[in-house]
Amino acid sequence: MSHKKFEKNDVFHNVVVTHPEYQFFVYNQNVYANRESAVDGDFSNKIKHVPQGHISLHEINVNRPSGSLVYPFITKDGARTAFRTISTSNFQDSSQFSFGDTITGSYPLSASISRIYIPSGTDVGESAHTSKKYMRALKNPIESNNTLKSEFKYEDFNTKSVNMVCVPSIFYGSSIKKGSVKLDFYDDSTLIGTLEDTNKNGQLIQTYGSGSGDVAGVALYDYGMFLLTGSWSLNASDADNYFDASTTSQPSWLAFGSGINEPVAAASGSGQAVTTSPSFNVKMEGTNKVPTVTMLARAEKGELNFSTNPTFIQNGKSINGSVTPTSFSENGGDIKNITKSDYAGYESEYENTIYISEIGIYDEYKNLIGIASLANPVKKTELQDYLFKLRLDF
Repeated sequence: MSHKKFEKNDVFHNVVVTHPEYQFFVYNQNVYANRESAVDGDFSNKIKHVPQGHISLHEINVNRPSGSLVYPFITKDGARTAFRTISTSNFQDSSQFSFGDTITGSYPLSASISRIYIPSGTDVGESAHTSKKYMRALKNPIESNNTLKSEFKYEDFNTKSVNMVCVPSIFYGSSIKKGSVKLDFYDDSTLIGTLEDTNKNGQLIQTYGSGSGDVAGVALYDYGMFLLTGSWSLNASDADNYFDASTTSQPSWLAFGSGINEPVAAASGSGQAVTTSPSFNVKMEGTNKVPTVTMLARAEKGELNFSTNPTFIQNGKSINGSVTPTSFSENGGDIKNITKSDYAGYESEYENTIYISEIGIYDEYKNLIGIASLANPVKKTELQDYLFKLRLDF
């Protein structure tokens, strides 16, 4: 065992950028994330306790009974910490939370793709639809992007209908990778339209079907949103209940994603689509930035010549030491000779030999904070030196 301090050029901090791929397939008002179906657990509920097409944050409470789920909690004390869902006034109200009370939350937290249909019409007054506020919130991102502004002017929101498809950031990380978006519209299993960002500038151009070459919407990569305005028919010979149960219409990009969870009710009818024959596919890649630290652990020549393994010492013997007021010394001769001989019945001359199986990482106060285990122990002699490359993702 030996302690060796990392030198200046032995520790590197960098960021690894990954692009995880995700697909959302929508059929018969069900969403399938990466074509996975919700699996039943052993306790009369779904194994992850989340609806179909949702992802579970931290994958907590997997295959547990509904009555014994893990949950977060905070004790009210002088630190004045609480969940973000607890307002300051409620936290200070002693009738709701007294010092020493436990404030609890709930798991699992889940998220999935959603859709908000924003009808055309005025944006002010009592006649304004509830969903208009979502477009007003996107004014700055749209107006600050000259490429998007040339095709998608904010002033047009008062007259145009907009189909907003929203992807939570848990799926894509810091942003959606530019040019990776692909939206497919199927009718009775037949592809009738495809949108892609072929120029990697946020403009979603139809590359297949009626209206090919036209811009049908824009992608806000940093916000996980696709704003679709293409109102032309993709299949004039068919119609379905894309917006509500009482009205039929021809398929268009305004109807894309019908059946996805809609947090805001539509403006007319029941506000719930009842389509069964169309299906939709959203394909994209995220941008996930992973901070990493790389450490170079050195095993120099002439170093690391002692082992803490009990088999390092010959059976039945021990290394005795002597202590004086100024020194401590060990008596040699009891360490097992494991030097391999090339000849049968002949014992080679003793040589310090160890096998490195683990590398411990210590902080500045000599506290063990991590252990790197080698898949196979590495033989180390006095004349050999090794350089071990350790990487840790945060």
